Amino acid sequence: MYLTESFPAQLDDRLQRICVSLQLTRTQHNLAEERYTAVGKWLEEDPQLVASSPQIYPQGSLLIGTTVRPRDRDEYDLDLVCEVQIDWRRITSPVVLLDVIEKRLRDHGLYRHMVERKNRCLRLNYKSEFHLDILPGCPDRLAGGSNLRVPDRKASDWKASNPKGFARWFESEARNFDRLLLEKMAPLPGQESVDEKPPLKRAVQLLK
Repeated sequence: MYLTESFPAQLDDRLQRICVSLQLTRTQHNLAEERYTAVGKWLEEDPQLVASSPQIYPQGSLLIGTTVRPRDRDEYDLDLVCEVQIDWRRITSPVVLLDVIEKRLRDHGLYRHMVERKNRCLRLNYKSEFHLDILPGCPDRLAGGSNLRVPDRKASDWKASNPKGFARWFESEARNFDRLLLEKMAPLPGQESVDEKPPLKRAVQLLK
């Protein structure tokens, strides 16, 4: 950034630098990917879940690329979904699904000391790194598409959710936003050679 640049250019540069400082570094991203892969593999191999073909995928800021450094602490908040191919209406209580995920995590020598119960998920606290929230869910066949039903501990009920659908909508809006910016920015006129310019334009140039 140079002091001779215009204020908008300086502001853009400053905002760019802030965004760089907010997001995960390459090292942190690689570590998060390593943790995510390990947890996903452990859950996918759960004897109680394997028959229901659990699918592990990221959601929220981790999926749409908007992860930011939290205020007043060093931990990043990362989220993943554990989608099990079970009809949610056949599960006696939504909390049962949370309990199954919790039991599997506590069966792991490392994870058992990191588990924290939350209302709709199980959290793994990686000290001074980040915490990983695992949201269990079942496909909502009635709603179709990528809609889910996820357990809510406080309500003792199922709630609608659609992490993949939200990510698709967000990415579409991001592309539309870029397109609108480009449409509002008029392109520069093409460069004319001296021979192509009318005499009046050449005369103005000479007078300047």
